Amino acid sequence: MGRGAASAFLGVHAGHAGFAMMALDTSVYVHASTGETGVDVLAVRHPDRSENILRHLEWITLHDSPYVDREFKERIAVWLAGRRRSAA
Repeated sequence: MGRGAASAFLGVHAGHAGFAMMALDTSVYVHASTGETGVDVLAVRHPDRSENILRHLEWITLHDSPYVDREFKERIAVWLAGRRRSAA
């Protein structure tokens, strides 16, 4: 929550850690951030089967936020696009 967050690599700034990641095989999505009174953690197995997670990931790709890394946003967009192609 200190050094990594200072560069916004692991959060917004020091003391406000956060991260999101998806397993390379897309079997698990994990998102953690600081909330008002503690740390919020979301871990979902098979995120491609959850409409709520898919909407959340779509929202990330469509909205600009200082809290979302550009590369992460692009990777989500590519994953979502590939998922749509395979469903068609």
